[in-house]
Amino acid sequence: MENAAFVIGTSGLISVAETCVRVARLIDGIKSFKKDRESLYAEYNFEQVRLTLWISHVLGVNSSNLGSQTLQLRDDQLPSMLTSSSPINLHAPLQSALDEMAKILQRLNTLVQKFDSTTGTGTIDPDIGSDVGLMKRVMFQTGVYKPGGADEIKTLLASLRSWNDRLDGIVASRMRHQLVTNMHVSLLSSAVTDQELEVIEQAAQTSHPALRDEAAFRRGLLQINERPQGRVSNLRVQTDNILPSSPPGESGGNLRKLGILKNNQSVGILQEWKLGQTNWKEDEKSIACTRVDQLASILCLENKPSRLRSLDLVAYVISDGGEGERKRLDFCFLYHLPPMTNRNSEPLTLQAALVRPEGKRPTLPQRFNMAIMLAESLLEFHLCNWLHKAVCSSNVLFFTNRQTDQVDFSAPFIAGFEFSRPDTVRDQTLDAFSSLNFDVYCHPDLMQVLTGEGTSGRPRYQRQYDIYGLGVILLEIGCWMTVESILSRRNSSDRTRHERLLQVCTRMLPSRMGTKYKDAVCACLSWSPDGEKTGSGAALRADAASHRKSQIEDFACKVINMLMRLVYGSLGYYNGVKIYHHKEALPQGV
Repeated sequence: MENAAFVIGTSGLISVAETCVRVARLIDGIKSFKKDRESLYAEYNFEQVRLTLWISHVLGVNSSNLGSQTLQLRDDQLPSMLTSSSPINLHAPLQSALDEMAKILQRLNTLVQKFDSTTGTGTIDPDIGSDVGLMKRVMFQTGVYKPGGADEIKTLLASLRSWNDRLDGIVASRMRHQLVTNMHVSLLSSAVTDQELEVIEQAAQTSHPALRDEAAFRRGLLQINERPQGRVSNLRVQTDNILPSSPPGESGGNLRKLGILKNNQSVGILQEWKLGQTNWKEDEKSIACTRVDQLASILCLENKPSRLRSLDLVAYVISDGGEGERKRLDFCFLYHLPPMTNRNSEPLTLQAALVRPEGKRPTLPQRFNMAIMLAESLLEFHLCNWLHKAVCSSNVLFFTNRQTDQVDFSAPFIAGFEFSRPDTVRDQTLDAFSSLNFDVYCHPDLMQVLTGEGTSGRPRYQRQYDIYGLGVILLEIGCWMTVESILSRRNSSDRTRHERLLQVCTRMLPSRMGTKYKDAVCACLSWSPDGEKTGSGAALRADAASHRKSQIEDFACKVINMLMRLVYGSLGYYNGVKIYHHKEALPQGV
């Protein structure tokens, strides 16, 4: 009987969940709601996205299988508190909760339909229909139209938000983190203008502070990218204000060094140098200087999203490097060290960590966490419409904790931003691949052009190439060996090297990290070209924004969600420890 009750309960959940998703999509299609009440629509959009993601991730119901007569849920697909073996049966209260949310959505649909000037009632004279639509919009804007006043909509949205909070309360904290990440991706990947981001920022002011801060950060970034030509920040300092005042090594070597910024109370900093190219023309030097100032302005912005995993920038330096014919323009970013860092210990790169002795390596849970954080950081960078352009293990940094004197593998940081640029057609790609060690992280299509084997001209860098580099890093983390060691058994070309990496991914990762981890890595190594770019990427398709949004959401789904499901599973386990949830997450008696 218990199993039968479980099947019935699951069937009911699916039915109500489908109703919620259908009505939410129906409301989302009403154009006048978006036009006349942007803030209200934004608040609605937050909650309908939250609900749809919860139903999709927890119950497996999404737009692709709505109405399916064969949809079934197994115990291993559900959080522990929703399985047939759970000591508390949450099917009835959960179904009641979804029923209440369906009623709220139905009422919202009824109210908003009243103001949808695009759907006439059939009784309006065609000659005055537009005037009536305008009057409806004016009434809605002022709140005079009593049957559908904004106050009732606000009350319904508050109730919907409250129910969403309760649904989140019955899943593991890691699942909640995944839901929040996907919500932010869904909402921010389609917001490309300052006005759209401002609406999100204002609507999320009190209800979703993390989303508010991320929208504010994106607005600040957009303003930096659109600064008038010639306008720069005040972040540049002179070379004689830093110690040491010159790069520590040549191109291809370690260009990071602990140092001091003398005009800031001699504060300890991390220097990261970028050596310019000797063949840069004057216009390329100007582009490089502008881009460095842009990037410095971004890296010192307050309230950077925590997922970005970048160090906070203090200032930057531009200096003349080299001599004679090898004279060049060098750049140096100056970063604050993370809190609790031993300021006498140089940072450890992931590349160096991979060859440490057994007793000094990270634990398996730390490696899983490392993979998720690095993938999320790249996602955040692409959400900001920037390309990293140097994703490799030598640009992943760990710092030594001053209390334990141990390397903190739980907090990786992404560095090497000095080659980065906005992901726009107008921004020129500069030569930046001077390190021989970086070649193995390059997509084979990119390497063919860089080595002169492919088409002529500079390659148009794509998000696909960043994602490929991440895939190589994830493979290194999974095997816990450098990519050079992985490839050392055979001397191969770029194409066969790529095939070799895919073979290692398929054969070695399942037994070491699990099949989901393998799937995430293979997805990165097989990622499709940026869909919005045509040909070499010199132009954008008319539907560029839609393609870009789709690829970013695919990355969140196929890589980040896959890694997160591997870490905590779908049964409420994290690293083998069962996580118990409280029935109080749903109201008593519901």
